[in-house]
Amino acid sequence: MPSTFRNWLLLLSVPILLVHSGATATAADWPMWRHDAGRSAATTETLAKTLHRQWTRHLPKLQGAWLDQDTVRADAVHQPIVAGGLLLIGSSFDDSLSAWDLATGEPRWKFHTEGPIRYAPVASGDRVYLVADDGCLYCLELATGKQVFRHTAAPRDQWVLGNSRLISAWPARGGPVLADGQVYYAASIWPFMGIFIEAVDADTGQVTWRNDATGSIYIRQPHNSPAFAGLAPQGYLAASGNALIVPNGRSVPALLDRRTGKLDYFHLAKYRRSGGDQVAASSAAFFSGDTGFDLKTGLHSVRLGGSRCPVLADGLAITGGDRLRAVDVTRPLITTTKDKKGVEQTKFTFAEKWTASIKCDLFLKAGPRLYGSRGRDLIAVDLPTKDQPAQVAWTQPLEGVSAEGSIASMLVADGRLVVVTTDGAISCYGPAPVETLIEFALPTPTALPDDNPWVLAAGKLIDAVASPTGGIAVVLGLDEGRLLRGLAYHPNWQVIGIDKDAGRIGRIRRMLDANGVSRSRIAVHHADPLQIGLPPYLAHLVTTERLESSGFDSTAAFVTQVFGVLRPYGGRALLPLSKAQHARLAASVDNQRCPNHKLTAAGGQSALVRPGPLPGSAPWTHQYADAANSSVSDDDLVKAPLGLLWFGGSSNKSILPRHGHGPTEQVVGGRLFIEGPDIIRAVDVYTGRVLWEASLPQVGQAFNFTGHQPGANATGSNYVSVEDAVYVAYQSRCIKLDPATGDVIAEFPLPSLGDAGKPKWGYIAVSGDLLIAGAEPLVYEKKRVGGYTQDGTTSRHLVVMDRHNGKVLWTREAHYGFRHNAIVAGDGMLYAIDRLPDTIVTLMLRRGRKPTGKPRLVAYEARTGKEAWSTTEGVFGTWLGYSKDHKLLLQCGRPARDMLRDEPADRMIVYRGNDGKIRWDKKLKYSGPCMLRGETIITQGSAVSLLNGERVTRTNPLTGLTQPWGYTRNYGCNSAVASRHLMTFRSAAAGYFDLARDGGTGNLGGFRSSCSSNLICADGVLNAPDYTRTCSCSYQNQASLALVHDPRAEMWTFNKLDVGSSPLKHLGLNLGAPGDRPDDQGTLWLEFPVVGGPSPKIAVTAAPASIQWFSGHSDRLGAGPSGGPTWIGASGARGIRTLEVGLPGKATYRVRLHFAEPDAVKPGARRFSISVAGKLIRRDLDLAATVGVGRTMVVEVTGVEVDGKLRIELTPANGSLPAVLSGIEVHVD
Repeated sequence: MPSTFRNWLLLLSVPILLVHSGATATAADWPMWRHDAGRSAATTETLAKTLHRQWTRHLPKLQGAWLDQDTVRADAVHQPIVAGGLLLIGSSFDDSLSAWDLATGEPRWKFHTEGPIRYAPVASGDRVYLVADDGCLYCLELATGKQVFRHTAAPRDQWVLGNSRLISAWPARGGPVLADGQVYYAASIWPFMGIFIEAVDADTGQVTWRNDATGSIYIRQPHNSPAFAGLAPQGYLAASGNALIVPNGRSVPALLDRRTGKLDYFHLAKYRRSGGDQVAASSAAFFSGDTGFDLKTGLHSVRLGGSRCPVLADGLAITGGDRLRAVDVTRPLITTTKDKKGVEQTKFTFAEKWTASIKCDLFLKAGPRLYGSRGRDLIAVDLPTKDQPAQVAWTQPLEGVSAEGSIASMLVADGRLVVVTTDGAISCYGPAPVETLIEFALPTPTALPDDNPWVLAAGKLIDAVASPTGGIAVVLGLDEGRLLRGLAYHPNWQVIGIDKDAGRIGRIRRMLDANGVSRSRIAVHHADPLQIGLPPYLAHLVTTERLESSGFDSTAAFVTQVFGVLRPYGGRALLPLSKAQHARLAASVDNQRCPNHKLTAAGGQSALVRPGPLPGSAPWTHQYADAANSSVSDDDLVKAPLGLLWFGGSSNKSILPRHGHGPTEQVVGGRLFIEGPDIIRAVDVYTGRVLWEASLPQVGQAFNFTGHQPGANATGSNYVSVEDAVYVAYQSRCIKLDPATGDVIAEFPLPSLGDAGKPKWGYIAVSGDLLIAGAEPLVYEKKRVGGYTQDGTTSRHLVVMDRHNGKVLWTREAHYGFRHNAIVAGDGMLYAIDRLPDTIVTLMLRRGRKPTGKPRLVAYEARTGKEAWSTTEGVFGTWLGYSKDHKLLLQCGRPARDMLRDEPADRMIVYRGNDGKIRWDKKLKYSGPCMLRGETIITQGSAVSLLNGERVTRTNPLTGLTQPWGYTRNYGCNSAVASRHLMTFRSAAAGYFDLARDGGTGNLGGFRSSCSSNLICADGVLNAPDYTRTCSCSYQNQASLALVHDPRAEMWTFNKLDVGSSPLKHLGLNLGAPGDRPDDQGTLWLEFPVVGGPSPKIAVTAAPASIQWFSGHSDRLGAGPSGGPTWIGASGARGIRTLEVGLPGKATYRVRLHFAEPDAVKPGARRFSISVAGKLIRRDLDLAATVGVGRTMVVEVTGVEVDGKLRIELTPANGSLPAVLSGIEVHVD
């Protein structure tokens, strides 16, 4: 077990006294972001009365990780610090920390990490500390840049594509802060992946404490609804007294006890306050941007104004903007009053001390002056005194910077003012003029010529891949990096090189730096090509520069790594192999290791290809999955638990807003298609790369609405996607797009349908080779289409075309109108309901008009239009769904929150699809859309049998008794959709129900799903594109992401199962766990104590009252010889003496007790005896001696007779540490 884990385990139980270590920063230094641990942006150093530019260095402009998260942009500009006369600056452009001489701007050293550096380092004494997206904390010698130690918070070597870069699945984006000899930082920004916050001894690199239990805490999210979604550290940590303030991206900061790492509070849902990546702290308050909070409780807040955290100095918080303002933050004013209804109202304010009508974007205080900017001018302001108010001391234009960027940051050190612009210019101002101003120009990228042999060689590889929108190339085994550059020469290709030779990697990095190559184009990683945990499906192309360095000698492992990283739908490995080497490759390639592979050899090159889709995956091609309106994906790969595949990558600014209920994204052929007001966008399912955007002005006009409305829930989608084409119903024609490029392949107009003018498209679907159109959408109320109106929800005509050439095969005219949600196709048939909406019938009757005839349900032969059958009896529905598995047709309604008001919600009829005979007809209460999953109709909360309409039941996993099936979810404004193994929806945060194990409702914490259903299981991936434009709710992240099944990932659920007084047949109690969870054998493990939402009520008593409950992340543990899931051993109880479990009735049980040693103790330190039901079953159990620290162990006893209550006793030996217990499971013997 790694020593870091043992340290963490020990330190969870032992309070740590933090002792100062390392030299303090001198007044001449600016040793961390905003100067100090409190991020005050204030120094006692006094600058000269006038300043002169000494030098300017131009650096590449930084993009920043996030395109849409306006409060998480600190990494979009360079943020230097100064220590020991060196200016230290990290970069996400080339993943380096550089040191320059502050006085001259000359370079001194450069250090590279394995991922982007997004936050400023900290310096102390002769060392500097930094974190990177590789999940690591680095300690370097300040003078030389030589590495002293590296510590990783990531629990394992797993990489993902994050913000378009290959990074750790747990990037370190909790910017480091140093106080009292401890460096504090955090890794991971996705709560569902686990969050790791650490204190590390600055001298030794040893972990003082680690908190890895804050990711899955069950707390209220925005909208005051709870979910398993806790901290998501992004931004600069700050320290004040015993408080460690942790920013959480878009959410409010959290506060931990700096001595122990214990979470004191995280008020995510309070006051609807947003957060940010910049915090500052005084003794009584902390600030997130311009919002101040009570430090003691975090419960009260007030906006101060200004564009960033205030400057904190002399007990004041000073803000800029249209005026300068200073308030007293030493004693915040908290007053409580009652409103007219008697509800207490708390007001939190700071007493104002002075103001000045000086417009200034304020950055810092140095001595008696404030420094900031006004436009592109520098400004210095003298602080007020008893004799005079604050006044401008001087202004001067920003000199020597030709770029258009604005002033973004400042610092003061060694008598100098350093100014940073958004475009990457760093200027140093000093007290005296210099004879020669030094201007260090931005290195000009060196392009390779077209006829460069490596460009030509790379071109042949790329041509073989045949990806017109580029892709990602992974090169295993490097030489001099020349092929890397040749590949990156070609547009839209991103190149990732991997080699375990540190010298070779260093030379290539220096070559890339000299040529001005961004790591977003070419990144090289120092790792064993066979050991690095690459994400699956990453690469269009895998090749090598140096076969002997690629790992090919371990051919079986090489094949596993290479095929695993290949993208479906044609990803290929192209390798220069001899005949003998190809034979070795062929011997290791089989269908188990490489399912559906293709292996060829020609001209000294072997090609291993992953053609077609992933076996077991399935597409999502229509608004409701398919032309049958099933609302269920046939994807067999996406199942819980889920882990991260990629995140970030694209902006939501050109995508439809969330409340407008635009069409659900569609996924097919490895591409995700999503609509905007004026575009259709294609995204790579496996990497998040934007492949293309097709401009179609006002294509999403009906859904480009920021208020709540039915949108596509009622009108249907205006596009459908299949593997070889995207069809867009666009005004009076259908635009057929090439899914690979977005180019227009063809345009299909509708035929003349008897009326003047060109008929418009209203409905669109594809079934086999048929393109199905609803033509001439009806306008009843003359309201805005997409809103709460029947306009645009029905069409006068059905038109069926050959989808390849647009040839019209047949048309039919409705008597009333074909409801779009009631047009479905399957098994060669086309079904439709022809009826007036109920609200329109009511409107007509009110106007003295009575509709003639009866509504009709009709079935056509899809290719010919020949009527197969029809009925006018009992035609009430607004929705049809067709089951291909059982050839049954469902008529019902689609009642939902954001839906039309006439939707039926109390009746269903199921017909035989071939002849229209009624299978069953029942009165049922439900909400929709209904999901047709196998033999089951799942509604939004319960389920009935598709075959007979009877309520579906489940076997209670605790009692073994049968009870009605159902599920619950917390707040969410979208509708659930399903796949074979999961139902997905919003449940406060992104949520799911585990259908495969009937395992309860869980969350993918850290982001919200859209008001449109955007959690779609397809192509082997849970797709979650950012469909939340216009959302201001302070969820931790606002981003696109994708997840895949990962059995190592944690998952926690809640359940509302009723136990009653029935005897229990199976039960698991997971002590200290954050929630419930089913195991692979079907046992439902319940949390105790209950902290994670609803959980079946079991009578459990634990003693003594002084028990210490602990919880950590399961990746820190290993399984012992006797088994036991690590997620059970990751939590538990220290000091437990007795545990009594109520087991109604009388029965004989098999009892299994789960243990893991949670502390870094030596054998013999913790020994205890175990009694079950009064019988001693184990004497002096010593976990450290038996299985080791951090490894699970199970003790089993059979034939335990229980009459109403099971009692377990743990008795520590004399002089021993208290006993520990992680879980107990009981089964009827």
